[in-house]
Amino acid sequence: MREGVVGASKVAMRRVATLVGAAVVAVTGLTTVGVGGAQAIPEYSNPNFVTSLRCDSANPWPLGPLRIHVDVFSGIRFPSDGLPPPAIELIGTDRSKVGLVEYSMDVTVSWRNLATGRTGVVSAPSRARNISWQIDIHPGAGPVSFVIRQKIGAIAFLPMVNPQFSTCRGTATAF
Repeated sequence: MREGVVGASKVAMRRVATLVGAAVVAVTGLTTVGVGGAQAIPEYSNPNFVTSLRCDSANPWPLGPLRIHVDVFSGIRFPSDGLPPPAIELIGTDRSKVGLVEYSMDVTVSWRNLATGRTGVVSAPSRARNISWQIDIHPGAGPVSFVIRQKIGAIAFLPMVNPQFSTCRGTATAF
């Protein structure tokens, strides 16, 4: 006798849940099956490649020099740091495969908007098995000059062993 009541209440609860689910879809238009899907904001939604700079550095390890390329992008609708545009994005890499040694990097970019006179400084510490860093600057719209200062060290039980310094310059228009 008791088993029949429990079974009947389970059936009733399923019907109520189905009706509630249908009401939610009818009222909100939301569904989890079939129609639609989630879309993330793309990391680079049509960025404008401006230039590629060479910003080489001596190697803190007893290996050959580091050939570092800095790719400069502008017109990024969704900068990776989450701040609103306009932004200029600088991505530095030695374009090598991950190695056996490890590097610590402290990169600082000083910038100046040539139209408005605004200035700023952005820093990004990182560590990796190859040279790789990324910095977004938000100078406002207009032509911008910037100076990249790299401090690259070896990680040998401690970070920033035998630090090597390099500097390079570039310009881009933020929009």
